[in-house]
This record gives sequence, C-alpha cells and structure tokens, in this order.
Amino acid sequence: MLEKIANRFQTIVLVGLVSLLSAVFILQFGGPQAQGCTAGGSTYAAKVDGETLSAGEVRSVYMTLGFNRAPLEQQRSDRLWRAVLDGLIERTLLAQEARRLGYTVTEEDVMRALAEDGKMRVSLGVDAPYPGGELDVSAQVRDRDDNFDLERARNFIQHDLRRSVGEFTQAQIEEALAERMRQTVLAGVEVSEAEVWDAYVRERDRARIEYVRFAPGFYREQLDPTTADLDAWIAAHPEEIEREYEQNRHRYTGLEPQVRARHVLIKAAEDASEDEKAAARRRAEDVLRRARAGEDFATLASTLSEDTGSARRGGDLGYNPRGRMVGPFDEAQFALEVGGISDLVETRFGFHVIKVEGKREGDVPVDEAKRELADRLYREDRAKALAREAAVAALAELRTGKTADELNAWLRARERGEAVPTPTATAEGAAPAEGEAPAEAEEEDDDPLAPRMQESRSFGRTDNPIQGPFDSGPLVRDVFGRTMEDAIPGEPIELGSDFVIYRLVERSEATREEYTDEVRQRLRDGMLRAKREEALHLYVTGLREAAARDGRIRIKTIDLEVTVSGNGEVVSEPAGIDCGTDCSGAFEFGEMVQLTARPTGGARFTGWDGACGGTEPTCLVSLDELRQVTARFRGGEAATASSMSSSMESDSTMGASSMGASSMSSSMGASMEAAEGE
Repeated sequence: MLEKIANRFQTIVLVGLVSLLSAVFILQFGGPQAQGCTAGGSTYAAKVDGETLSAGEVRSVYMTLGFNRAPLEQQRSDRLWRAVLDGLIERTLLAQEARRLGYTVTEEDVMRALAEDGKMRVSLGVDAPYPGGELDVSAQVRDRDDNFDLERARNFIQHDLRRSVGEFTQAQIEEALAERMRQTVLAGVEVSEAEVWDAYVRERDRARIEYVRFAPGFYREQLDPTTADLDAWIAAHPEEIEREYEQNRHRYTGLEPQVRARHVLIKAAEDASEDEKAAARRRAEDVLRRARAGEDFATLASTLSEDTGSARRGGDLGYNPRGRMVGPFDEAQFALEVGGISDLVETRFGFHVIKVEGKREGDVPVDEAKRELADRLYREDRAKALAREAAVAALAELRTGKTADELNAWLRARERGEAVPTPTATAEGAAPAEGEAPAEAEEEDDDPLAPRMQESRSFGRTDNPIQGPFDSGPLVRDVFGRTMEDAIPGEPIELGSDFVIYRLVERSEATREEYTDEVRQRLRDGMLRAKREEALHLYVTGLREAAARDGRIRIKTIDLEVTVSGNGEVVSEPAGIDCGTDCSGAFEFGEMVQLTARPTGGARFTGWDGACGGTEPTCLVSLDELRQVTARFRGGEAATASSMSSSMESDSTMGASSMGASSMSSSMGASMEAAEGE
C-alpha cells in the first residue's frame, strides 16, 4: 500500500521526495552540469526589457512541438518559427505582469508539476495557427512502473529538449507565471443569461426566401447612348468626368498600338464533329456575306453572335493591345484597316467575323479620353437607374401574388419588349386541351446576371443568403424583421450597386420551450470559450504593442548572403534578396526565406550550393544563423562552363532541411474569355 501511495506522490513523505528532486535540479542550475547538451543557449533570438530569449530555447520548443517535421512549405506559410518566438516574447511580458501583481512561482512548484503530473508548459503567440499549453511528457520522465525517474527526466531535458536542467527550470517558472496571468485575465470574463438567449435566438431563427437580384451590369451592356444623350450627361457632370480623367490619365498616354473591334462569334467546340463544324462554318459565312453586303454590323452581332457578353454591346470588344486576344483573332484585327471586315477567323472558340472600328497609339487626345470615360460613367449611372426601375416594377408584380414561374415569364417578356404574359387557366398538371400543342419549356438564360427569381437556402441572422460583391446585411435584417403575414418588402433592398426584391417563404423563430438547460449550457460554454479567447488576445496584443512602442522588444536580425555564378539572378520572398551577382539581406531570426533562381541571357540553372541544395529553381532557407548560398547557372551570353555537381545540406538544428521547393510554371498565353464572356 505504501508503495502504491509513494508511486503516486500522495503522502507527506513523497512531498519531501519531490522537494529533494527539486533541490537536485536546483543545485545544477548555473553549475557545470547545468549546461548539458544545450541547443545554442548563448545565442540570443530576441530581448525583452533586456531579458534574453535564447536561440536554443526557440529551437527546443520548435522541435518539442514537432514543427520541424512539418513540410517545409507549411513551416513557411504558417510562420511556425514566428509562432514560437512570439510565444516566448509574450510569455516574458505576461510573466513580468504576474510578478508586478505579486505572483510567485518556485523551482519546487515547476518540478512538482513535472514529477507528479508529467507535465510541462509551452507558450505560442496569440496569433499562432495552433494553441500552446500543457504537454504530457510522462513517457519521457517515468519508468515502466509509472514512477518518476530522475535519470530519465535529466536525459529528456538535456538530450531531447537540448536544455540544461537550470534553463528548463527557469523556463517553466516563466511559463507558470505567464499562465497565472492568463487565468487572472480570464477570471473576469463572464457570459450573461441575456447574451446566451440572444445567441440561441440567432441560432434558431431561420428564414428562406424567393428573391430576384437586379444587377446594373446586366442593363449596362444593353445601353447604346446617342450622341445627344452623352452630350447632355457630359454637360451635367463636368467635375465627375474631370476627376475620373485625372485618376486614369496614365491609361491614355504612351499607348502601344491598340485596336477597337466588333465581332460575331459562331461557336464550334474544338472537339466538335466535322458535321457540327461544317454547320457552324456555313452560318458564319452567311454572317460574313450579310456584313459585306452592308447590313449594320452591330445589329448582326446583337442578334446572331453567340458570345453573349459582347453581343449585348453590338459585338464591341473595346480597345485592346496586341496579345490580349487569342493568336488568330489578334493577327486578323491588327491586319485590318479601320472599317475593314475580316474573312472568317477560326479560333478554339469557333468562327469569328471581325470589323475594326478604330486604331490608336501614343497619347490619346484629352477630349477623346474624357468622352470615353464619360461613356462608361454614363452607362454605370444609367444602368443603376434601370436596375432600380426594373426592381420596382417587378416588386409590384410580386405583390399581386405571382408565382416564381409567372414572375420569371414576366421578367423575360419585359426584357424582350414583348407583351406581358398572363397566367394560363389550365390547372397545374392538367393535360392541354384537344388540338392544343404542349407548351415548350422556357429556354435557359445564358446570362448569369439576368434577373430571375431564385430560392435561397435556409439561413440565419448571421448568414449570407445571396452571393455577390456586396454585404447582404441590409437584406438579412429586413427579412428577420418580417413575419409570414408581411412577407414582401415595400421597396427594393439596395445591396451595393444591386437591388433585390424578395418574398419570405419560410420563417422559424426561437421558442422558450426548446430552450432547455442542455441547450443553454452548450451555448454558454461555447460563448465563454470564444469570449475568453478574444479577451486574452486583446490583453496580450495590448502588452506587446505597448512594449514595442516603448522599444522594449528587440528581435535579432540574421544575414543571408547570396552569390550568383553565371548568367542569372536570385530574388527572395519575403523581399530582401535581389541580385544578379552577389548580395545580402537581413531577416528576423527564424524567418524562412524562399529563394528563386532565374536564368538570364539564355542560360540555364544548374543548382544550389551552401545552405540551399538541389537543382530545383526555388529553395527555402531557415535563418537562425548566418547563411551563405550560391546559385549556379550555365551557358548564356558571356557565361563560362560550370560544374553540374549539386549538394543537399540539412540543418538538423533548425529542423528544416534546405530542400528545393517544387518548381511551378504557368502559361501566360492570351485568352479570349474576358472579352467574350465565356
């Protein structure tokens, strides 16, 4: 029985034993044995109020958490070194505050935690992607019978953690003080019953709507202002036009040659059959014949082009420089004179008929530039007004009780300038009358911006029911201010530059009957956790900002020296290295720098030497000490032959080998998608 009690450290005798173990450790602090197998404890990584945070401790925490085993790119993207360094800086600031408030922690306290509980504590920065906290190291400090083993503990500290016993003890004192300060901050955080109920309401309040979005972009492309329209708008908005010109002046000076063209596209997929391509060609040839016979090209494009994006503009693609369009199209438009019409041009999109409307280069005359800008501003202004007008008209129709299908039919007819359809008297699902042809299904819209009634998913007060370049907040607030008896708003809801009308089709509200103790506790626990995290983050961030502002934090900088051998250059991310021969840059301790080798003058990259290895064009370098890298290139103008040998070095201390990151290449070929709305 005594053995069992002793093994679990539950008697007064064992308390004394823990004290004895602590004393053994304390005696080692500062002595020759204290140094053990440390990880560079004499090199500092940062200083806080003159207190040194060693590079060795940063490395120790990094490896203890297993960060060195993560993929190199993850170590870099998650900034794991910075998470560890920030944790030590913030731990120091918190421990200082704890001492100021009178908290104390002894060597015996921290050794008791290790001996009795098998626990050690590690801090990470409050902005780290992973939390710090207690680590269970029982397996490293206990024997097979689950008894604390002094020799195993010493080996764990000195060889696994690479710290001396004294360094470990002092670090754990700092950790314990920092944790007491955290708990002091968190002790004042509470969640009221009203806050819990409000959270329940937000969780249980749900709605579903049928809605129509009216986007000015849909109406803008349909506008074709006359000269009189544009002149009147210019006269009424001189300051707005002048301001727009000053902001965009650079777009109208020193231009490379540009062409303004219209086109008609008859689609033919690359993998289409020969018959399908032949049919598309015949239709395109008919368009070409009509265009050359003198028919209005803009009208042909509006009615026949299968590029829906430009068809609404009469096929107008605007001014574009060489290289923006796919090759065959580009060659054809630049070969034409103004007013010229091309032969059939085949691209991967199909067959094009092109007409050139204008050409320009150099400096565009100010009046011409301002008129072009005014045209765009006029379209934006008028399109928004048209979107609102359409929304108001559709809302009036919705309030008459139209179904979604009926409203969509009404919207289509309105867009086409056709007679507004009336609901059929045929009962839903009934067969058509004798001799009556069955109704054809409505053709799907190609334009995603066309206003159509859609149904949202079920959403709550904090959700975003409509995806778009706007904040749905005004819509959500309006929805949850309504009941099923008042299901339609009195006017369109403005979201950014768009307008939305809707009908509430489902509404559920929170009830006291379902607000059980279990639900209440679940919500309270979640809210308290989130509120405490926020409070601690604000407190620690405030401590750090104040210390930085007063110059009390100093992070060591490390030099990275790069040599370029041959015709090439090396750049870095983050910035700091940009050289074609030799250069160096200073980075904060622990920064993982990605170097990219770029051949010049027709050379090719052959590999890295030094802290980088391999033949991939990119590599990662971890900076905890001075690093030297050589990038080797072969060939090119005035280049000398260089060795093809390459080396791969590994930095076991940093736990991040200098592996070359995978190279990536991307095609910058011109695309028609943007212009054609594909």
